Amino acid sequence: MKTITITSVPGYNEWRIASRECLAQSIPPENIIWQSSESIQDDLFGHTEEVMPAPKEQVKHSIPKSVLMLFKYALCHQDASRFALCYRVLWRVIFENKNLIQLKTDEDILQLNTLAKAVKRDAYKMSAFLRFREVALDGQEHFIAWYEPEHFSLEVKLDFFQTRFKNMRWSILTPYRAAHWDTEKLVLEDNPDPSVCPDEDRIEKYWLTYYTNIFNPARIKKSAMLSSMPKKYWKNMPETALIDDMIRNSDARARKMITDGNKR
Repeated sequence: MKTITITSVPGYNEWRIASRECLAQSIPPENIIWQSSESIQDDLFGHTEEVMPAPKEQVKHSIPKSVLMLFKYALCHQDASRFALCYRVLWRVIFENKNLIQLKTDEDILQLNTLAKAVKRDAYKMSAFLRFREVALDGQEHFIAWYEPEHFSLEVKLDFFQTRFKNMRWSILTPYRAAHWDTEKLVLEDNPDPSVCPDEDRIEKYWLTYYTNIFNPARIKKSAMLSSMPKKYWKNMPETALIDDMIRNSDARARKMITDGNKR
């Protein structure tokens, strides 16, 4: 029985190297225990060994890009079983069925797609609910955001933020990692200090005024709003502090809109 410990987060590169070594040694999935920094599996056999370096001449396996992409997303999930699942699917694709990924009713493929979809959804929420605040850093404008994703999805969205805010200096902080962009270079930092993110900035009041003015009390659907913007994201979004009051006063505001409209 071989034990492999993945120490990085999300762990894709470590997993890929370890998987190559295991494939080179023809180690089947059931003979590997995968451990991570978040959760350690029990070794029922009471014996572990380190992954030995693979032979210099490794057999090159052709893996469909669609499978590799699913692995990248799934390995960003919080699920501690993700490393074992991905290796099991990898093994089956190579030795059982190269078209395994197309079998939508297969239990492993169902689980892999579930993890990948959850990460994609979490990454989308980041682009929708992340809020930058301005600070002065080394005499220049710098924008900082603190965000708490459900999974390790920061890396999934970095291309988006680099493209969308290419000419802006920014930092995105999460509980496990931060990304710092200076318009030319991206630097990653583990375990950042959330206290560097300010509580407000000079333009926030304008955004709150705008948000209040575009709020339409006649179209409020609280259940739909909570479905698309769950309350767990609210604490890091400045405009959400206004929502409860706006909902509470929505009936009065709607009646006023109707009255004002009838006067015209």
